[in-house]
Amino acid sequence: MKFSIIIPTYNEEKDIKFTLESLMALNYPDKEIIVVDDSTDSTPHIVSSYSNSGVKLIRPDKRKGRCEARNIGINAASGDVLVILNADVLLPTDFLERIKIHYNNGYDSVTVFADVANMETIYSRYVDLLNQKKVIKGVYEQRKSTHNGIYWSEGFSIRKKIALRTSLFPSGFVLPIEAGEDVYFADELRKMKCRGIIDDTIIVHHIVPDNLVDYWHIRKGRGAGMPQIRRFIDGWSHKKILFIIFLKTIKRLFLFVTVIPMIRYNFDLAGYGKKNRILETFPLCWCWMVEQVANTVGELQSLKKIILKEKF
Repeated sequence: MKFSIIIPTYNEEKDIKFTLESLMALNYPDKEIIVVDDSTDSTPHIVSSYSNSGVKLIRPDKRKGRCEARNIGINAASGDVLVILNADVLLPTDFLERIKIHYNNGYDSVTVFADVANMETIYSRYVDLLNQKKVIKGVYEQRKSTHNGIYWSEGFSIRKKIALRTSLFPSGFVLPIEAGEDVYFADELRKMKCRGIIDDTIIVHHIVPDNLVDYWHIRKGRGAGMPQIRRFIDGWSHKKILFIIFLKTIKRLFLFVTVIPMIRYNFDLAGYGKKNRILETFPLCWCWMVEQVANTVGELQSLKKIILKEKF
């Protein structure tokens, strides 16, 4: 069984080397690594330095976004199973051997558990605590029984022949979709009755934003994905999207003004970590507030771009 590891990259010079090094350490020989790069920084030069180690670099003529980059990688892959990574994910050395067991048992896709690799700052700890909360509350166990064994996560893999039966990742719109496309892909697999399995004993590590600038950028991008999915996939009108953004903004403002629900939420979140709960609560409140503002800004900017692109 051959594996094709596909990584879309856009200005990932800080993280891509760590990811490629983890792939070099994989102890499974029958694999290929395909990087589809749209970068304007030194990412392609870093990737090219691994060409002698079997890493294939594809540079599209112009930037078309993460969805199209993944689709290009899927169509270029020669493996039986596709492993779709982001450029900040670190795989354990036995990753391919362990997911191969599930494919040998007849499964079509494998979802693994993603853990945060860098825990030095409050921004990365906030993301980790959100994951820990889901684990302790049994969210992942529930997904095993309610999602047909299919749920998107870092390190997601799928048989290529099954992936090619889908419409792949949504692309070709006036703007590239920035977030939510992986959920759409997983939903399509479930509708096809794809036989998947969630194995949370296989753990991959991913590097999350650990400073305000990167954290803001990622959270704003997640907000931007909502209008794009609703407009391009679900066919919502501009007015309907704006109305939903308005309702979400009112809710966020209410939580800001009342304060207590925000503090209570983050006090509860701090309880899933190992640091002092009281001392951790207020820095977590800051992360939560930045997240809410970034989401709103991303939603509004995204809707504005959609309207302008469709108008002209």
